Amino acid sequence: MGVPVVEEQKSVIRVHERFPEEFARLMERLPPWVRVEVEGHRDSLDEIVLDLGKPLIYTAADQVYVLEGREVSKDDLSYLTHRLGGFKENNRAGLEGTLHRVSRIQDAYGETVGVTIRIGRFVMGVAEALRPWLEQSGSLLVVGPPRTGKTTLLRDIVRILAGRYGPRVAVVDTSNEIGGDGKLTHPGISPARRLQVPDPPSKNQGWVIYQAIANHSPEVVVADEIGYNEDVFQCLTASRRGVRVVATAHGETILDLLENPVLLPILGDPEGGRRRSRPSFAMCLEVRGKGKFVLYPEFAEALDTLLSGGEPEGLRLGRWD
Repeated sequence: MGVPVVEEQKSVIRVHERFPEEFARLMERLPPWVRVEVEGHRDSLDEIVLDLGKPLIYTAADQVYVLEGREVSKDDLSYLTHRLGGFKENNRAGLEGTLHRVSRIQDAYGETVGVTIRIGRFVMGVAEALRPWLEQSGSLLVVGPPRTGKTTLLRDIVRILAGRYGPRVAVVDTSNEIGGDGKLTHPGISPARRLQVPDPPSKNQGWVIYQAIANHSPEVVVADEIGYNEDVFQCLTASRRGVRVVATAHGETILDLLENPVLLPILGDPEGGRRRSRPSFAMCLEVRGKGKFVLYPEFAEALDTLLSGGEPEGLRLGRWD
């Protein structure tokens, strides 16, 4: 499929000025020997893995490091858990005012036997290629596989929308990855307003989307990782009430969306190779890699082309060189 390239001026991409402070707060909670090993990788560190009885593993600058010669102990995991203040029902924890995410693995007895730490950064500028479309009307659905930067992109989309609509942007924050953990929202998305979703998201995300629309009269609702029956219904309702929705969904391409029966109502409820209604989203963005996007500004046409057996053409945006 040929994808037209949109010529654009290269935007300046930078990490939010508060990141050094946020990184230091995470380092303070790590076992000292782990901190010594990873702290020097501040600007490139992505992930830390601590599994009981195994060596420390961490990823920096897309390279995996394995620290042989020392194994993670039960005391190491207890040290970290104690300084985090414990884990929530979904086995996740965070740090107030930061975007870091800590997830644990438990054994059959409820004991922590592994921890994954994802270093969160508010990266500004990654969504600038989308600004001309974001400043127009119309909802946007973002699709892409894991670890391609969907959440990083979504945060910057919120920044751009908040600059235009202010507190009329309502962020439904499923796992606190957009606005950060705790009661205070990360300043990167200010002045957008954030509504947190109680556990479990499968039962509560749709209800929070409903509250955002019914109680706070937003121009735009932003949600991460839709895919439950109730939140899909609320996105459908929002589109019928004239509220813009920006949301992410699991999958690699539009075709993956069409093969997910839960999402079909917001895709025009296709049946027999044809849509029965208009989709809830005017545009769709495929995230092909970090900073690499393909935009379908006429999502309905792209869906019709796929349903008829063709290949839709999109606009290639971002940094492909």
